Amino acid sequence: MKKVFLSFAALLVLGGAVWGHEFFVMTDNKPFKSGDTVPLYVLSTHYFTVGEELEGLRYNKVWVRQGGGRTELTLKENPGRVWYETEFTVQGDGPVIVEGNRVGGYTTRFTDGSSFEGTPAEARRANPGKTVARAAFLEKFSKTYINPAARDTGFSAPLGYTLEIVPLDNPANYRPGSNARFRVLYKGQPLSGAEVFAVYDYYDYKTMNAYEQKGNTNRNGEITFRISSPGIWIIRVRDSRDSAVPEVSVENNDTIVVFSVPK
Repeated sequence: MKKVFLSFAALLVLGGAVWGHEFFVMTDNKPFKSGDTVPLYVLSTHYFTVGEELEGLRYNKVWVRQGGGRTELTLKENPGRVWYETEFTVQGDGPVIVEGNRVGGYTTRFTDGSSFEGTPAEARRANPGKTVARAAFLEKFSKTYINPAARDTGFSAPLGYTLEIVPLDNPANYRPGSNARFRVLYKGQPLSGAEVFAVYDYYDYKTMNAYEQKGNTNRNGEITFRISSPGIWIIRVRDSRDSAVPEVSVENNDTIVVFSVPK
């Protein structure tokens, strides 16, 4: 597969014609017991689930929530797989949530075609004499459910992301053939009319952005997908809107939910 590396600055020019890389954290499709070491893979890609791009380490953050605590994990680069890796040890038999964040930031583009990572004001200070053309903000979130428990209700609790997908059905009960309902929240409020995508691992993995299903949320911010296959599932949504920051044209937030469906 040919690797394509597209800068965010290029996205500013091409706009809606091109998708940014999807950012998410996944693990192996199996249950883990207390004391097990869980491998995590942090991907930035257009292909599911094949690593494609290694953004700077400073842009990638991962935490694990278990036993009432939240711990940040240290990432290491795997250049052969084109992703970051980390791991943690399961403590107890309760469900685990892994959080990922592609750190948000501004990219400013100048009229000469060059770009700067920062706001227009910061860009001018660092590049006197250049003229700002436009700027945009981008942040990405990921939430991965590991060992969901049939009696657990914590799966439906929002974690406070700017843009977030919350399962309305317990991921522990997902099986091929079942329906899975989700609610999309923007700053904690239901987001209606959002276009949401769903895919499982290695579904048409040689085609860019090849999602198996898509649809739009209803007035309550809800959408339902059919679980058509076992595997690692990815539910994705993007929100783009005008920015209130002077000279910043758009604010983009992406979010993904990842969960495993057994055979």
